[in-house]
Amino acid sequence: MTWPDAVPAGVAGQETYFFLSYAHSVPLSDAARPDTDYWVGQFFHDLVEAVRGHPRRAAEIEAGFFDGQVSPGVDLRRMLTDALSLAHVFVPLYSPNYFRNAWALGERDSFRSRLVRLSAARAQRHVLPVLWMPLPSWEDRPETVQALELVGDPDDRADYADNGLRALCKLSAYRAQYRSLLGALADRIVTVAEHEPLAPSRAAVLTSGPVPDGPGTALVVTTLAADRARWRPYGDQHQLAVADYVAATAERLGLPTRVVELAEARDRASRSPAVVLVDAGVGVDAARAALDGLPPWVVPLVIAADHARGEPTPEAIAGSLQDARFPRVLPVRTIDEFERCAPLLVTEARKQFLRHGPVDPPEGPHDPKPSLGPAGPFDVRRGKAER
Repeated sequence: MTWPDAVPAGVAGQETYFFLSYAHSVPLSDAARPDTDYWVGQFFHDLVEAVRGHPRRAAEIEAGFFDGQVSPGVDLRRMLTDALSLAHVFVPLYSPNYFRNAWALGERDSFRSRLVRLSAARAQRHVLPVLWMPLPSWEDRPETVQALELVGDPDDRADYADNGLRALCKLSAYRAQYRSLLGALADRIVTVAEHEPLAPSRAAVLTSGPVPDGPGTALVVTTLAADRARWRPYGDQHQLAVADYVAATAERLGLPTRVVELAEARDRASRSPAVVLVDAGVGVDAARAALDGLPPWVVPLVIAADHARGEPTPEAIAGSLQDARFPRVLPVRTIDEFERCAPLLVTEARKQFLRHGPVDPPEGPHDPKPSLGPAGPFDVRRGKAER
């Protein structure tokens, strides 16, 4: 079997043996990239090494891809669509959250779009699922059966089914089972890719539609800028508008999201979690006036990339909004700070809404929930509320 040389038009990157797909965890801190699960990264590294350890005909093909490799500032949706167009095997890490995460399911649908002309049996061989975390006993899914087929030994299969591969990866007591399963998965990846390679082909653009049993209330993301049409705080460093980047981050965490104008956000925020990205250039008074009347669960973020360090304006805006009883979010300046805080920002917005938002469902009255005190200020750099 020879490897195809042609790359579909408009696809950037290099072919890979496998694409790793997973549901992002809710961030707990910003000690590392908060939107990347540490054990997923460890497993990816181990699987890459296992694939590289197998004899391969096409050594120039990269072993694997996952989104933890993506550099700050890229258009993630386009980058992942390109990677899905060039992978030979799709490896989803199944967990309860995977089937509730529209982004993860969108990755799977995008890859499957390349398999529509194959027989059902051959198409199935290009999707090698892993049971990352055990699914509830009442969820009888064919994907679970397919994932368990990876393990032949009955005792090892029992440990794998009861605990999931994440536990086997973490715990030294399961090191032998983990290595055995890792070797079996790498062998199947290489076998499928070597004997039944997929010609590079344009995958369907990655989308993240609603999930039937996912959360129903969409996060609202809006922007307050002196010149919204031209506001690009990071210039050519960032391929996406900052609001679109925050929305994509929220969708990767399983939150349906809408990017809207400020006027529409004002209407929707009475019944939805909301984030307002504030251009520090608007000044204190304009920011305070524009956000006046928004519910106190709305989370603002002041972006001060175009301002010199030490200039008081960004801090003054943040302090003024805190005085207006919004959760306190310190200004961000660099692109790395912005991308680190994005997952924390959207999860904090949802937490504030659940804690202080309307008691009744969206179609009912929108009275705030009773509270013993104001919401604690939120320090996005530490990723926790202060009391």
